Amino acid sequence: MIKGGYGGGGYSFNYFLADDDYGAGSGGGQTAVKFLSNDLWHRVIVAGAGGGSDNINPIDTYNRRNDGSGGSGGGFTAQGYWADGVLNSEKLANSTYGFTFGSGESAQKEGSKNPNGVTSGINGVDKSGSGSGWFGGFAGHNGDGGSGGGSSWALSKNAIIPQGNITATDSFYNLNDSRPYSFSLADGYLFSDVKTYPGIWEGNGRLVITILDSIIYPSCVSINRSHFSYFLLFILFFETHS
Repeated sequence: MIKGGYGGGGYSFNYFLADDDYGAGSGGGQTAVKFLSNDLWHRVIVAGAGGGSDNINPIDTYNRRNDGSGGSGGGFTAQGYWADGVLNSEKLANSTYGFTFGSGESAQKEGSKNPNGVTSGINGVDKSGSGSGWFGGFAGHNGDGGSGGGSSWALSKNAIIPQGNITATDSFYNLNDSRPYSFSLADGYLFSDVKTYPGIWEGNGRLVITILDSIIYPSCVSINRSHFSYFLLFILFFETHS
């Protein structure tokens, strides 16, 4: 199997038939900013990654049989995947739902172990992995299909935060941990003016933070009259496809 991108991208189940007919794409890895602790429940900004595609083929299969493009990490709701030229949008990662929290799904011979996934696989080889994100995408488990992208997310005033414990598994659906999200909308870490641009950057999720200006003013508490600098940030998600 071919490992997915760093940050939870799903593995692909690869194969080789000829020099011009081989392979299946692994899922891309998310890019995330975390506060206070290095785990999935302390992420405050996440750029979702694209899902893997079907094999290289010497025949132009666009929009026809064996066209298995992967879905982009598309906005706060990611994109599905193509199988035999048909877009499947039944299982999409978003702010509260996906394959699992923080990881894209890896290809499996018999289908997904997640009961919400594609539980009956088609063809035994040539299967792609899905992209990771806030929630990872679902794998298509189809030898003539791609896999879904992972969702993006930001801790903003309009953020949808899953309630209660959020379960995270690895890309093969083996349990890692389950705990509540570490921040709330009242914690003072909120971001504003967050923009998402799906499908314009191939591979792993890309996050761009630009410092626009800084504001400096004296502290009202410090005896030494220290000055604190606050930065105005412009944040872009370049969500991706593989």
